[in-house]
Amino acid sequence: MEKVLAERQKIYEEAKAKKIAEAAAAKALAVERAKEAHKAAVEKAIAERKAKQEAARKEKEAEDRIAEGKETVEITHKKNLNDSDGHNKITSVSFGRKTAMSHDSHLSSGKENKIDDHAESRAGVSGKYRVYQSKEYGNYVRVNDFGADAQGKKDSLQAFKAALEAAHKEKAMVFLDGTYYISNQIVMDKTVSGARGFFGSGMGKTKITFDKAQTGVFNPDTNHDDIREFAGILVDGQNNKTIADLSVQYTNPDFYRKGLSYFGKVNGILVNDADNTLISKVEVSGANRAGVMFTSTASLETEKGQKLTFKARVQSGEIDEKYEALPLGENNRIVDSYLHHNRVAGALIGFQQNFIGEGNRLDWNGHEADGGTGYGMAVAAGSYNYGITYRKNTTDHNYRKGLDVHDGTGIVIEDNVLTGDRLYGIVAYNRQFSMDKVKITGNTIIQDPSFRLNVDDDLGKYYHMYSGIQVQTNTQYKDLHSADKGYFDISNNVIKNLTVYQNNIQTYAIEFRNHESKMDYTLNMANNKISGESTKYLIAVINDTYDRVLSKNGIGSGTITISGNDADIGKIMKGAVPVYVEEHHGNVAMHGAVTIHDNKISVREKSDGYVEFAYLKSNAKEYNITNNTLKLGGALNDALVDVHSTNPKGKASLNVANNKIMTDIKGELYGSWLRFENDIKTYSEGNSHNGAALKKVNTTGSKVALSDILSEANHIVETTKETVYHHTKNVYTSGVEEHHTMTGIL
Repeated sequence: MEKVLAERQKIYEEAKAKKIAEAAAAKALAVERAKEAHKAAVEKAIAERKAKQEAARKEKEAEDRIAEGKETVEITHKKNLNDSDGHNKITSVSFGRKTAMSHDSHLSSGKENKIDDHAESRAGVSGKYRVYQSKEYGNYVRVNDFGADAQGKKDSLQAFKAALEAAHKEKAMVFLDGTYYISNQIVMDKTVSGARGFFGSGMGKTKITFDKAQTGVFNPDTNHDDIREFAGILVDGQNNKTIADLSVQYTNPDFYRKGLSYFGKVNGILVNDADNTLISKVEVSGANRAGVMFTSTASLETEKGQKLTFKARVQSGEIDEKYEALPLGENNRIVDSYLHHNRVAGALIGFQQNFIGEGNRLDWNGHEADGGTGYGMAVAAGSYNYGITYRKNTTDHNYRKGLDVHDGTGIVIEDNVLTGDRLYGIVAYNRQFSMDKVKITGNTIIQDPSFRLNVDDDLGKYYHMYSGIQVQTNTQYKDLHSADKGYFDISNNVIKNLTVYQNNIQTYAIEFRNHESKMDYTLNMANNKISGESTKYLIAVINDTYDRVLSKNGIGSGTITISGNDADIGKIMKGAVPVYVEEHHGNVAMHGAVTIHDNKISVREKSDGYVEFAYLKSNAKEYNITNNTLKLGGALNDALVDVHSTNPKGKASLNVANNKIMTDIKGELYGSWLRFENDIKTYSEGNSHNGAALKKVNTTGSKVALSDILSEANHIVETTKETVYHHTKNVYTSGVEEHHTMTGIL
């Protein structure tokens, strides 16, 4: 009997275990199906959103075409000169009110492009072909007429070559409609100089794929490698070319190599030593260097009778942008394009004058394991550049920076929207060439606190910093033969979701660093709006002007104005301060002024820094802290304002007036809220804490009127704004900033 019962118990246990296993499997299957359903719903929502955005974009383009079609243009080429390579350069351009067609209303699909079916038969080297006529584009040939496989299964390289030869003969464009595979690059050089470019039926509708493998590894220490041969499309030494309304994709899997951020040599499109190039509505992805690259190999050549290259002569101060023979890409544009999932950058720019990147989508460039690269759009280090404009672009989760300049001056970065770029939103700095004019205004920068890199594939726990906006002069402390004056404007920007990661001290909303020893600079940081959960610094100005070439002190502080900013942050973390201004080297003669005026600073939960509001230590002659509104939550025990002078001889002036302070402190604010050195002439009046007047201080030895102090602060703010506005307008545009001189399409 016991044996029978044991058998029954065994059967029961096995059945029970089976039911439990089946239930668990059913539950897991249900969870998996729920996940798939959620994923499908999310993808559907994203697709619907993209469809709505695309419909809105097309509607706007149609409206723009109607509006802009009413405008007229008068283009007068007064004089053409040849550079050292024989390229034509426009030295004077005269415009009417607007061009007949702007980049915003450019090509997007075959139907919208108004392709004309009218054609004439011609005979060429490759046999008979047809030339199509269009009122909008003039002459064009179709690559499909030359045997291209529009299904992308066979190699269409020879068809592209034949089409370019015909386009060269006819001074025509080449039209693409389909998907094409090419085994080697498409080249527009002097042999097909008459061809005016390529256009397709729209991004995604017309696609060129290539997979040619690179040889060797790019050398990022110099950035001097000639990599023209590895581009999918190469424009080499040819002016006035257009590439529009198509996609380019590099399909070779050689995209990521561990620990090698800059190994790649492959660009989707490379424009070399060319002027007046237009890249419009072009999608590029998969390149292990940049989606689109503008550069100059001639910059590394030597002029007859010279020993140094053009680049070396600019570095030495012998020549500059005014030198007629200097190799530069002039008036090049990339507009309304979609550059994504490229290894180094969406677009990479070097050796340019009056370059504009406008209306582009720059998404997910770089690699998740690497913090060393991944830019939406960047100017290459070690290249001279004069007049760089980034305008109305959007970035999305690039793996290092959104918009970046490594070398250049005359920089304008305006009206862009940057979302989730991992380490920096906007950065402008210089390494090998001077930078004395920068304007960053009207941008929205949104940090994604969840999009971080804990461990880099090479440097480990290194890339934990974040800056919404960073401007930094002369990062390598060289003699760059810089101008005596510098003008920097960081104004009207919005920075959201600011959050410290891994308690990293290098966390800033806005960061300015100056290393120019002799530059008397004017800095305007005005009307920026900052919000988030935590930061180390809201606004920081850090000077280190010691001349490492001559081993002597520099001039120190410039004219620094921080005004009209509105910050709402949860916490200021330990080891930092909301507003920070410092000159690292002491015993410097007094110079410049620091004005902090009419700002609204709210720290909601906790101000845990070593100073509660502003720490100022420099050689400035004058400090003005006026008309600020401070809401400081949590326990406070340090000075709100702490001022030090680095000059042991002269006496600086400190004015602290009309500031409104609100805290959780019950009763009077502690007397040490204002801290300053005894040798600083200090005036403090009109300040209040929770509605109660704070004690007046006057160590100046003379009678001072509050109204005079406030009037002077207002005057400094307005003068600073006017000064930087006047000087940061792009001086390199020569009247062609808004519209592009082209033959054919525009």
